[in-house]
Amino acid sequence: MKKTLLSGSLVAILGITACTDHEIIPPPVPLVDIECLCEGSIETLTGDSTFTYDDTCTYSSTKTISTTTLSDAQYQTQMLNSGMNEGFEIEMRNLYWTDEGSNQPTSTDWQAFFNNAVTNSPNYSTNPVDDGVVIRWTDQNNKVWVSDTTIDCISNFTYNLFTYDSDTTGEYMEFDAVFNCRMINSDYGVIDSARCLTNAHMKSAFRLD
Repeated sequence: MKKTLLSGSLVAILGITACTDHEIIPPPVPLVDIECLCEGSIETLTGDSTFTYDDTCTYSSTKTISTTTLSDAQYQTQMLNSGMNEGFEIEMRNLYWTDEGSNQPTSTDWQAFFNNAVTNSPNYSTNPVDDGVVIRWTDQNNKVWVSDTTIDCISNFTYNLFTYDSDTTGEYMEFDAVFNCRMINSDYGVIDSARCLTNAHMKSAFRLD
Protein backbone atom coordinates (compact mmCIF):
# COMPACT_ATOMS: atom_id res chain seq x y z
CA MET A 1 0.00 0.00 0.00
CA LYS A 2 2.82 2.40 0.87
CA LYS A 3 4.49 1.76 -2.48
CA THR A 4 1.27 2.51 -4.25
CA LEU A 5 0.84 5.78 -2.39
CA LEU A 6 4.46 6.75 -3.04
CA SER A 7 4.13 6.03 -6.73
CA GLY A 8 0.96 8.04 -6.89
CA SER A 9 2.67 10.96 -5.16
CA LEU A 10 5.56 10.88 -7.60
CA VAL A 11 3.19 10.86 -10.56
CA ALA A 12 1.29 13.79 -9.09
CA ILE A 13 4.50 15.76 -8.52
CA LEU A 14 5.73 15.04 -12.02
CA GLY A 15 2.39 16.09 -13.41
CA ILE A 16 2.48 19.39 -11.52
CA THR A 17 6.04 20.04 -12.66
CA ALA A 18 5.10 19.39 -16.26
CA CYS A 19 2.18 21.81 -16.05
CA THR A 20 4.37 24.48 -14.44
CA ASP A 21 7.04 24.26 -17.13
CA HIS A 22 4.53 24.35 -20.00
CA GLU A 23 4.31 27.84 -21.55
CA ILE A 24 0.77 28.96 -22.21
CA ILE A 25 0.65 31.28 -25.22
CA PRO A 26 -2.41 33.56 -25.22
CA PRO A 27 -4.38 33.82 -28.46
CA PRO A 28 -3.43 36.79 -30.67
CA VAL A 29 -5.39 39.99 -30.12
CA PRO A 30 -7.13 41.04 -33.34
CA LEU A 31 -6.15 44.44 -34.74
CA VAL A 32 -8.54 46.93 -36.28
CA ASP A 33 -8.81 46.30 -40.02
CA ILE A 34 -8.82 49.80 -41.52
CA GLU A 35 -9.55 50.18 -45.21
CA CYS A 36 -7.06 52.54 -46.86
CA LEU A 37 -8.08 54.14 -50.14
CA CYS A 38 -7.89 57.54 -51.83
CA GLU A 39 -8.95 58.04 -55.44
CA GLY A 40 -10.14 60.83 -57.67
CA SER A 41 -9.10 63.20 -60.43
CA ILE A 42 -6.93 66.30 -60.40
CA GLU A 43 -6.55 68.93 -63.10
CA THR A 44 -3.19 69.32 -64.86
CA LEU A 45 -1.93 71.60 -67.63
CA THR A 46 -2.62 68.84 -70.16
CA GLY A 47 -5.98 67.67 -68.80
CA ASP A 48 -7.40 65.73 -65.89
CA SER A 49 -5.30 62.99 -64.33
CA THR A 50 -6.85 60.23 -62.23
CA PHE A 51 -5.10 58.84 -59.16
CA THR A 52 -5.43 55.96 -56.73
CA TYR A 53 -3.50 55.53 -53.48
CA ASP A 54 -4.14 52.36 -51.49
CA ASP A 55 -0.81 51.35 -49.99
CA THR A 56 -0.32 52.91 -46.57
CA CYS A 57 -2.40 54.88 -44.04
CA THR A 58 -0.75 56.91 -41.28
CA TYR A 59 -2.32 58.78 -38.36
CA SER A 60 -1.16 61.77 -36.34
CA SER A 61 -2.34 64.71 -34.28
CA THR A 62 -1.19 68.19 -33.32
CA LYS A 63 -2.13 69.43 -29.85
CA THR A 64 -1.80 72.59 -27.82
CA ILE A 65 -2.20 71.77 -24.13
CA SER A 66 -3.18 74.53 -21.71
CA THR A 67 -3.77 74.45 -17.97
CA THR A 68 -5.51 77.83 -17.89
CA THR A 69 -7.67 77.84 -21.03
CA LEU A 70 -9.13 75.26 -23.38
CA SER A 71 -6.71 72.84 -25.03
CA ASP A 72 -7.10 72.10 -28.72
CA ALA A 73 -6.16 69.38 -31.20
CA GLN A 74 -6.10 68.77 -34.92
CA TYR A 75 -6.21 65.23 -36.32
CA GLN A 76 -4.56 64.05 -39.54
CA THR A 77 -4.64 60.92 -41.65
CA GLN A 78 -2.49 60.31 -44.72
CA MET A 79 -2.94 57.93 -47.63
CA LEU A 80 0.44 57.33 -49.30
CA ASN A 81 1.84 55.41 -52.24
CA SER A 82 4.23 52.47 -51.84
CA GLY A 83 7.24 54.81 -51.83
CA MET A 84 5.73 56.85 -48.95
CA ASN A 85 6.50 60.06 -50.88
CA GLU A 86 3.22 60.90 -52.63
CA GLY A 87 -0.39 60.99 -51.49
CA PHE A 88 -3.21 62.84 -49.76
CA GLU A 89 -3.80 64.06 -46.23
CA ILE A 90 -7.00 65.10 -44.47
CA GLU A 91 -6.76 67.27 -41.37
CA MET A 92 -9.72 67.96 -39.08
CA ARG A 93 -9.74 71.21 -37.04
CA ASN A 94 -10.34 71.91 -34.10
CA LEU A 95 -11.35 69.86 -31.07
CA TYR A 96 -11.42 71.85 -27.81
CA TRP A 97 -11.48 70.43 -24.28
CA THR A 98 -10.55 71.19 -20.67
CA ASP A 99 -7.45 69.14 -19.99
CA GLU A 100 -7.12 67.51 -16.58
CA GLY A 101 -3.65 66.04 -17.02
CA SER A 102 -4.22 63.36 -19.67
CA ASN A 103 -3.09 65.62 -22.55
CA GLN A 104 -5.98 64.41 -24.69
CA PRO A 105 -9.78 64.67 -24.77
CA THR A 106 -12.00 61.94 -23.41
CA SER A 107 -12.97 59.17 -25.80
CA THR A 108 -16.59 60.34 -25.61
CA ASP A 109 -15.76 63.92 -26.59
CA TRP A 110 -13.40 62.73 -29.30
CA GLN A 111 -16.02 60.48 -30.90
CA ALA A 112 -18.66 63.23 -30.68
CA PHE A 113 -16.32 65.64 -32.50
CA PHE A 114 -16.18 63.41 -35.56
CA ASN A 115 -19.78 62.19 -35.46
CA ASN A 116 -20.90 65.83 -35.52
CA ALA A 117 -19.09 66.24 -38.85
CA VAL A 118 -21.45 63.72 -40.47
CA THR A 119 -24.56 65.81 -39.80
CA ASN A 120 -22.75 69.16 -40.12
CA SER A 121 -20.42 68.92 -43.12
CA PRO A 122 -17.18 70.81 -42.42
CA ASN A 123 -16.07 73.80 -44.45
CA TYR A 124 -12.56 74.10 -45.83
CA SER A 125 -10.26 75.82 -43.34
CA THR A 126 -7.48 78.15 -44.53
CA ASN A 127 -6.55 79.49 -41.09
CA PRO A 128 -5.35 77.33 -38.17
CA VAL A 129 -7.85 78.97 -35.80
CA ASP A 130 -10.80 78.23 -38.10
CA ASP A 131 -12.64 74.96 -37.56
CA GLY A 132 -13.02 72.75 -40.61
CA VAL A 133 -11.14 70.42 -42.90
CA VAL A 134 -7.84 70.77 -44.79
CA ILE A 135 -6.78 68.68 -47.78
CA ARG A 136 -3.10 68.35 -48.66
CA TRP A 137 -1.71 66.63 -51.73
CA THR A 138 1.99 65.78 -52.08
CA ASP A 139 2.59 65.37 -55.82
CA GLN A 140 5.12 63.26 -57.72
CA ASN A 141 7.72 66.05 -57.33
CA ASN A 142 7.27 66.15 -53.55
CA LYS A 143 5.48 69.52 -53.79
CA VAL A 144 2.59 70.09 -51.38
CA TRP A 145 -0.77 71.45 -52.57
CA VAL A 146 -3.31 72.75 -50.04
CA SER A 147 -7.09 73.15 -50.27
CA ASP A 148 -8.41 76.66 -50.84
CA THR A 149 -11.81 78.33 -50.52
CA THR A 150 -11.82 80.20 -53.83
CA ILE A 151 -14.84 79.12 -55.91
CA ASP A 152 -13.01 78.57 -59.22
CA CYS A 153 -13.65 74.84 -58.71
CA ILE A 154 -16.51 72.77 -57.30
CA SER A 155 -16.11 72.93 -53.52
CA ASN A 156 -17.72 70.55 -51.02
CA PHE A 157 -16.83 67.93 -48.43
CA THR A 158 -19.01 65.15 -47.02
CA TYR A 159 -18.36 62.43 -44.46
CA ASN A 160 -20.67 59.56 -45.37
CA LEU A 161 -20.09 57.82 -42.05
CA PHE A 162 -17.85 57.37 -39.03
CA THR A 163 -17.36 54.03 -37.24
CA TYR A 164 -15.61 53.66 -33.88
CA ASP A 165 -13.22 50.77 -33.23
CA SER A 166 -10.24 50.06 -30.98
CA ASP A 167 -7.40 47.60 -30.42
CA THR A 168 -4.08 47.46 -28.57
CA THR A 169 -2.67 50.24 -30.79
CA GLY A 170 -5.36 52.78 -29.91
CA GLU A 171 -8.85 54.09 -30.62
CA TYR A 172 -9.95 54.83 -34.16
CA MET A 173 -12.75 56.63 -35.98
CA GLU A 174 -12.93 55.01 -39.41
CA PHE A 175 -14.55 57.09 -42.13
CA ASP A 176 -15.72 57.26 -45.71
CA ALA A 177 -15.57 60.73 -47.31
CA VAL A 178 -16.11 62.38 -50.70
CA PHE A 179 -14.91 65.84 -51.65
CA ASN A 180 -14.12 68.41 -54.34
CA CYS A 181 -12.00 71.54 -53.94
CA ARG A 182 -9.44 73.93 -55.35
CA MET A 183 -5.80 73.08 -54.57
CA ILE A 184 -3.08 75.75 -54.55
CA ASN A 185 0.73 75.70 -54.66
CA SER A 186 3.33 78.40 -55.41
CA ASP A 187 6.29 76.19 -56.40
CA TYR A 188 5.44 76.03 -60.12
CA GLY A 189 4.77 79.71 -60.73
CA VAL A 190 1.56 81.56 -61.57
CA ILE A 191 0.77 79.47 -64.65
CA ASP A 192 0.35 76.32 -62.57
CA SER A 193 -0.53 77.58 -59.10
CA ALA A 194 -4.08 76.18 -58.82
CA ARG A 195 -5.75 72.91 -59.78
CA CYS A 196 -9.23 71.48 -59.34
CA LEU A 197 -9.54 68.26 -57.34
CA THR A 198 -12.73 66.43 -58.34
CA ASN A 199 -14.65 63.29 -57.41
CA ALA A 200 -12.22 62.47 -54.61
CA HIS A 201 -13.11 59.52 -52.39
CA MET A 202 -11.16 58.53 -49.29
CA LYS A 203 -11.45 55.73 -46.74
CA SER A 204 -9.19 55.84 -43.71
CA ALA A 205 -9.37 56.67 -40.00
CA PHE A 206 -8.36 59.14 -37.33
CA ARG A 207 -6.63 57.88 -34.19
CA LEU A 208 -6.93 59.19 -30.64
CA ASP A 209 -3.36 60.17 -29.72
